[in-house]
This record gives sequence, structure tokens and C-alpha cells, in this order.
Amino acid sequence: MTGRVKLSGDPAYTYAVGRVRVRERRLLTPRALVEAAEARTFEDAVDALREAGYEPATRGGAGLEELLARQSAELTRFIRESVPDIRLLEYLRLRLDYANLKAALVGRLTEKKPPLTDGGGLPLDKLTALADGGEPDGLPSPFAELGKRLLEEWEKARDPFLLQQGVDRALFARLDELAGEIGLPFLAEYQRLETDLANLAALVRCLAAPNPEELSAAAFLPGGGLDAGRLGILARTGDRGGAVDYVGRTPYAELARAAIEGATDGLGVLAVRGADRKLEFLRQARHAPFGAEPLIAYYLAKRNELELVRFVLTCKLNGVPPETITARLWGVS
Repeated sequence: MTGRVKLSGDPAYTYAVGRVRVRERRLLTPRALVEAAEARTFEDAVDALREAGYEPATRGGAGLEELLARQSAELTRFIRESVPDIRLLEYLRLRLDYANLKAALVGRLTEKKPPLTDGGGLPLDKLTALADGGEPDGLPSPFAELGKRLLEEWEKARDPFLLQQGVDRALFARLDELAGEIGLPFLAEYQRLETDLANLAALVRCLAAPNPEELSAAAFLPGGGLDAGRLGILARTGDRGGAVDYVGRTPYAELARAAIEGATDGLGVLAVRGADRKLEFLRQARHAPFGAEPLIAYYLAKRNELELVRFVLTCKLNGVPPETITARLWGVS
């Protein structure tokens, strides 16, 4: 499970892989991220990131959104130029589309206002209108239908976790379908890894909840290497010991044990370790001379980098202590 897989070696991607190799050298290094996290001010943190092209034209929060939008737009242009398979393009874009839908729904239904990210296929003006209290009618299918259904379901439980799981369930179902159509073992294995990590996080949330039986019915996603039905039973019954025993016999034993046992900030530690595991898996495509896998790995690694940059710089704007930021960084070990 989530070990090394045979890469395709598709010669159609030979030129694109050459371009990826150049871009990989411009990915942020762990040292630059730590320097940004430990910087005294927001401006000093941005200085640590300039070598990778992060250069805001304005100061503060507006500058943060500006530099992220510029990097995201450039990444989107590159991947559209480089990927001939429209199914793979959709696969790569979908995470961003569903993340934006999730952010818009959370913004509409709670006091939080998560940022929207450019570079997907959904119109940001429609998503902004939804976040500000509008309806999802202006979104394309199937997002409009999903948005309507989740708004209706919200009235039953008013639980942000179930709302987000509803979005993830639709996302992972489509990703699994596309991965099957594309037929790359690398992609299928990455999907299993993502599904397992999402289910482990759901297990930890359910075990910590006062009402696990209400959450567990819709908490777990099919398609991973872990038994979603078994996880559901363990979550519903609040069986921490059984959960530790079951997960302890999987490749996720060390990654998830402390979180399942109920450690302080266990969910945060699980998120960091899970992100590290995904990056470790993607690195096996770094040395492939041909095939779609290096493009997939680069795109996902760059999206991960953009999330890290947003996290670090947002913390800097809000005065979060450097040691708190570095403790939550992933992919820097």
C-alpha cells in the first residue's frame, strides 16, 4: 500500500518532462520555508521566498493574495500547455474546484471566510456570490446540484465537518473515476493514499466527538486501502483500543497512532505527517525520464507549496510565534 509503483514511460510527455525538470529546481527548499517561518516580520518572510518568484507588489494581506494568484495562474498556464489528456487536466483541476466550493459553502454557512484560489474551472465571481449568501445556481453542473444538496443537509445537523465530508465524498468519487479512466498505476495508488489519510483524519475526529454515532455514518470515504466499514464501526462505538489495534497492522501505524490514542493536537500532527507521506510518494516520479507522472507530481507539489506559503505568510500577518509555525510545517524534514 502506497509503495513504489511502475511508471508509465509515455513518450508523449518527453518535452513536458524536460520543462518540469527546470521548474522543479525553482520549488521552495525546506530551508527557505523555515527561514520564512522564523522571520521577524511579514516583509522579512517574503524576502526569504523571493528566490522562488514570490514577489508581492503591495504590502500586507492584499500582497499575499496577489503573489499567490500570480503563482497559481502561472502554474495553471503551464499545466494546460503541457498535458494533452483532458481527463488528466480535469483530475488535476478538480481538487481546486472542490476546495473552492467547500470554502464558499463554509463562508455562507458559518462566520469563517476561507480564501478562494484562482486557477480552477469554477468562476470565482459565482463562488464569491455563494459565500456572501447567494445560491449555487450559477455554478456549472455537477457543482450547482451538490451545493444545493449540501445546503439542504446543513439544516439537519449544522455540522461543518459533515459539510466538508459531503464535498470530499463527491470529489473523491470523481477522482477515483478519472484515475480509473486514465489508467496510471501511479495515479491510482496516490488516490488510495489520499483516501486513507482522509479516513484516518475522519476517524480521529469521530473518536474525539461527543456524538460519534451521528458523525460516523457519513464520515468515511470508499476506495482506499483501509476498510471504511471497519473504520465506521470503530468510530461509531468509540473504540479507541480497537482503532489503535486495526491501524497498527497497516502501513499507517506510526503515522496515526498518537492521534488515534487521543494525543493533544493529534489531528494537527496527523495532518503534517500525512502531508509528508504524500510528498514522499510523489518524489518517486522525480527521476522518471518520460511519462505523465513527473507532471502530476510537480503540479501537486507546487499546489502543496502554495498552501505552505499561504500558511506561513498568514501566520506572519497575524503575529503567530515562529516556533508555532515551524511545528506545523510539513515537507521540511
